[in-house]
Amino acid sequence: MKKLIEVAKEYARTDATILIEGESGTGKEVLAQSIHAESSRVSEPFLAINCAALPPLLLESELFGYEEGAFTGAKKGGKVGLFEMAHKGTIFLDEIGEMDHHIQARLLRVLEEKQVMRLGSSKIVPVNIRIISATNADLKKKVNEGQFRIDLYYRLNVLHLRTIPLREMKADIEYLALYYIRKYNELYGRQIEHLSSEVLDFLKEYQFPGNIRELKNVLERIVLTAKSDYITMESISFIVQELSSLNDTTQTQLEDILSGTMLEIKEKVIHKVLRQENYNKSNTARRLGIDRSTIERYIKNSAR
Repeated sequence: MKKLIEVAKEYARTDATILIEGESGTGKEVLAQSIHAESSRVSEPFLAINCAALPPLLLESELFGYEEGAFTGAKKGGKVGLFEMAHKGTIFLDEIGEMDHHIQARLLRVLEEKQVMRLGSSKIVPVNIRIISATNADLKKKVNEGQFRIDLYYRLNVLHLRTIPLREMKADIEYLALYYIRKYNELYGRQIEHLSSEVLDFLKEYQFPGNIRELKNVLERIVLTAKSDYITMESISFIVQELSSLNDTTQTQLEDILSGTMLEIKEKVIHKVLRQENYNKSNTARRLGIDRSTIERYIKNSAR
């Protein structure tokens, strides 16, 4: 995490586009905001939009703006788009992999020409913006499947960062837990002072598929439902039971993988990691510490 922050600070000194990849809940937007805050654009706007949250026409109108009468329902007098509003600042495009092909083409032009044109207008507006995009999808796979423009991919991926899932930062969980306990104490006027060692051990063992976002949710529930200032496993038994049931599902899946001969176990592990890496053989081999040829051999054997 320290290395990630160091690299992000270096990137903040440039105006190049940045692509942030990582699982949901790992703080991609927080990282983007921090880069903006560390940059020379800090006194200018930071605007964010989720590309998956809006239908294509609405997303296009939000990004580029529109003139009066550009389409049915357009506001009188038109509207300034986010690209224009972010002039001299930073715009954060979350879930970029879900962007419609037509808008991808228009975004490519913004990156190359530093110009935007509102819907229904023939006037070109120059913009000086820094674009940071993020995704929890495999953009390379989307490019290979024809769902994402390869030219746009390379324009967005000039600089690259990958956020870290919480399960790979077990040692940080105690510090994060205490931080959010203090935060929610202040927010809700509570006085939770301590988490028992058993509670902390439980949080460290839990996989947190929702990452930091899920940890925050769990700790907020603990603060809101606590009956005393000292939290034990017994006092949060309903939360423990809920999270344990999710862990049990994971444990069942693990036991299934570990059943069979060593050869069968190896094949199951390889195929599981392949799925997680969207069938990228190079990434799978790197993650497992084996040769790509070994991955290909196991795939060939399992296909017989």
